[in-house]
Amino acid sequence: MIKKKYKYDISIAILNYNRAQFLDRAVRSCLDQYLSGKTKELIIVDDASNDESIDFLNSHKKKYDSFKLIVNKKNKGPGYCSNLAIKNSQGKYFIRVDSDDYLNRFAVDIMADILNYNEDFGYVYCDHFKTDNWGLKQKIVKLNSKKVLLNHGAGILFRTDLIKKVGNYNPSLREAEDYELISKLNKICNSFYLPLPLYRYYMHENNISKSGKRSEYIKIIKKNEKNI
Repeated sequence: MIKKKYKYDISIAILNYNRAQFLDRAVRSCLDQYLSGKTKELIIVDDASNDESIDFLNSHKKKYDSFKLIVNKKNKGPGYCSNLAIKNSQGKYFIRVDSDDYLNRFAVDIMADILNYNEDFGYVYCDHFKTDNWGLKQKIVKLNSKKVLLNHGAGILFRTDLIKKVGNYNPSLREAEDYELISKLNKICNSFYLPLPLYRYYMHENNISKSGKRSEYIKIIKKNEKNI
């Protein structure tokens, strides 16, 4: 049963920076989640986009009035935006969706049930479908090892209180903030792997993961962990 300190069962957060052309798909996939007896909120954090993202989000909010919109005045990066989303969330569980990705309609409901009926799991994660520009299914990405999981921070349903317990996302990290968070969580809780491709991941040349800097951030994180 949901605790009184939480207003919703699930908080879904979309992080966006200059992905106006994909926002409609991402937002609709989150708003249209099938939830059996569960409640949700949608939080969108825009990281100072300079394309048409804000115009779209403002018009969408007037139409649906179903989500919180947070707009950064300056670009802060995924770590800062994820941290901000957690601070503004009122859900027992938290899942992050990148603005060029989207969810299977039953994704959140299935993963939430796993956490509801298994208190020993701190988070649940699933396989991904890597898609093209049109959202067509191309390849299943199996997250069947912790090594692979550490490279995929979106599409994971966490217990919000555990994220806060380990200090939230690191707001100073522009990459690998998911790697650091999951590494910290793995030290205090177990996780559940769901072998179903419920998250749609759009791979393109502008993905942050292709910048080449992620490995550098991971080295810094590992170094800091050794010094603790």
